[in-house]
Amino acid sequence: MFRKKLILMLLALFVCSVVFAELKIAYIDTDRIVMESSETQEAQTSLLNDRQKWEKEITDLEQEIEELVNEYESRKLIMGEDSKKEAEEKITQLQDKRQDKVKEYFGENGKYYQRQNELLEPILAKLKNVIEKVSIENNYTIVLDAAAGSILYAKPSLDITDKIIDELEQTIEE
Repeated sequence: MFRKKLILMLLALFVCSVVFAELKIAYIDTDRIVMESSETQEAQTSLLNDRQKWEKEITDLEQEIEELVNEYESRKLIMGEDSKKEAEEKITQLQDKRQDKVKEYFGENGKYYQRQNELLEPILAKLKNVIEKVSIENNYTIVLDAAAGSILYAKPSLDITDKIIDELEQTIEE
C-alpha cells in the first residue's frame, strides 16, 4: 500500500515537473505601453484638441447666458411683462441648448467617448496582434497584464513590456 502511494506521488511529481517545465509565463504593463506609444500619444492629443473645442463651445454658451441674465437683471424693473417673458424664455432656451451640448459631447454615448473609441480601437487591435506575435515568437504560455492588477508578485525578468513597446513602434514605422 505504501509502495503504491509512493509510486503515485512520484508519478504525480514527474507529470507536474513536465507540465511546469513547458510553462513559460511573462507579464506586460499595458498602462505603460499606452503611455509610451507614440501612436497613443497622437490619439490622446487629437482627443484633447476635440475636447477643448467642445468645452470652449459650452463655455461660450455659458458666457452668453451670463450676459443675458446680467442684462435682464439690470433692466427687469423697467421692462414690460412681455419683454420680461421674452427675455426669460431666451435665457431658458440658451440654458437648454447648453445642457444639450454637454450631453451631446460628454454624455454617456457622447462625441467624446465615440471619438475616444474611434481613436483607440485600432491601436488596441494592433497591440493585441503585437502581444500575440511576441508571445508566439518567445514561446510564452501565458502573458499577464500588470495594469489589470492581476499580478501580486513577478520577477522583473518576466516583464516583456519593453519588447511589446519596441514591436509596436516598429509596426507604426512600417
